[in-house]
Amino acid sequence: MSSCYRPARQIIVAQQKRPLCCGDSYCNVWGPILRTIGRSRTMTSSSGASSNGAGDPTWDPTPPVPPPTTPIPDRSSSESTPHQTLSASVRVSATNVGVHKRKPTPINRTPRAKAAAQMKPIIATTMAESLMQTQEQQQQQNSHSNKHSPTHFVRGGTPCDPAPAPFRLADYGEESVHTLILLRHGESEWNRQNRYTGWCDVDLTDRGRQEARAAGRLLIENGIEIDHAFTSVLKRASFTTNMALNMANQHWVQVTKTWRLNERHYGSLQGYNKDTAYEELGIDQELLMEMRRSYNTPPPRMEDDHKYWHGNYRRYQNLSKEQLEASRGESLKDTADRIMPFFKNIIVPSMQTGNKCMIVSHANTIRTLIKQIDGITDEDIKGMSIPTGIPLLYRLDKNMKPVDPNVELEFRYMVEPKGFTFATSRAHGFHGVYLGDVERLQEIQKKRDATNRDWQRIILRNLARALLDEQEQLQSGVLELRQFWWKLNHKMQTKEFGNMLLLERMKEQLEHLMHHRRQQFLTMDAFESILNKVHLDNEGKLVEPFQCLKDEETRRERQRQWHESLALDLEEECLIK
Repeated sequence: MSSCYRPARQIIVAQQKRPLCCGDSYCNVWGPILRTIGRSRTMTSSSGASSNGAGDPTWDPTPPVPPPTTPIPDRSSSESTPHQTLSASVRVSATNVGVHKRKPTPINRTPRAKAAAQMKPIIATTMAESLMQTQEQQQQQNSHSNKHSPTHFVRGGTPCDPAPAPFRLADYGEESVHTLILLRHGESEWNRQNRYTGWCDVDLTDRGRQEARAAGRLLIENGIEIDHAFTSVLKRASFTTNMALNMANQHWVQVTKTWRLNERHYGSLQGYNKDTAYEELGIDQELLMEMRRSYNTPPPRMEDDHKYWHGNYRRYQNLSKEQLEASRGESLKDTADRIMPFFKNIIVPSMQTGNKCMIVSHANTIRTLIKQIDGITDEDIKGMSIPTGIPLLYRLDKNMKPVDPNVELEFRYMVEPKGFTFATSRAHGFHGVYLGDVERLQEIQKKRDATNRDWQRIILRNLARALLDEQEQLQSGVLELRQFWWKLNHKMQTKEFGNMLLLERMKEQLEHLMHHRRQQFLTMDAFESILNKVHLDNEGKLVEPFQCLKDEETRRERQRQWHESLALDLEEECLIK
């Protein structure tokens, strides 16, 4: 570089108060000036060659002598201005461009290139992250748009099928509530023989097949449509499902079978007669009835050498070791622990997507579902019997809570009531509606009533016999009334026995003998006569009879209750405001 180039550059940088430039031809300060001068020189030389070519005699090939350089004033001089300094620097550069040539610096070594190289990984990382986020958002949108119901793939659908719109309950009418049908299988061979069945796979009787077809007829007569059915892996439930759907002209409905909907496993009691099992196995009769009806008492465990051990069957080969051990004998609570995960994770999501579901299962399985849906207590559930072959209809709201068929169903959701229910259903918290004939329901009611009274009768006899064993010094066959009343009163203090009607009536009879007749002792013959009287007087009173939801009197009563509740709501709203 000439001596005149650097001072000019330093002056310009100082006056502009910018950092000292690198001097490259690609620099922001000198690059445009040098390129402009180079283009002007090229154009001048080319124009001179064309005008003063070889044919022109006045053309001189000798290059012109550069004019003398004018010294640049000192930077401290007050006479120099930025414009003068810039023009001077341009003249200096113009005189030296053709003489001093410098090799250009590679683009990748300039300050800008170095800064860009440092920024390149950050930009690339940012772009990669943004690309990944965009792809994740697209996948989420695609998964949301292609989200299928739990029954889509069960019905043979594929992921590429278009997903339907999200299901939403209507504001009123039949589509404003979820529909759930609970159906116990038809009469089996062991039901007729009064034997403990459990997981034993027995067939239906002729009457059971008729009950299964009658259930399908009741479905079609009441306009009940099924979208998804669930049943156990036992033939009596599976056959009932097929017959009911065929009779209802809904044979195409998808059916899901699972061992979790099997009957409660009765342990070593399976195969024995219900009336004589306590004698054959040496079990107390009251304890045996408690195993049958209570919620927490399990039956004796089944061992591997039992005749009806199911551990070797292929249908249960996928069960874990813990599941097989738990299935050796189940209480009603153990049955609930097996059933409810499947109900909450499979059946409820199926209903939430708009499917009307039907569960065809067994007595204790349906009792478990009723207890969970209605929130029935452990004491009340033991007195509930499930009839064979009669559909039990539940209407559930958006929160999967049962709708009261007496008031809410008709006046809030505007759904036509159908079927039969207990007269005191609201008092007991039972919201199911049976779709059946009144005569058959009353027949089932009598059997349920007789079973409950027999159980309570056994409890009273065991109390009397236990008291006789304690009073060995007294004459055989004579009870002391005060001690007997005390034992009975202590028995009724527990929640499990406090609501038994026969025990309450026997307590009243004992109090009458002690306080009014001043009697101190009671023979066993007199006790049996009082027990028979109490037993017969309370026939049909343990459980209220069925009634039709369409009766005019009950409809008027429901309407009155509905209007009263609306009036109370309005009064509360006015008070709040």
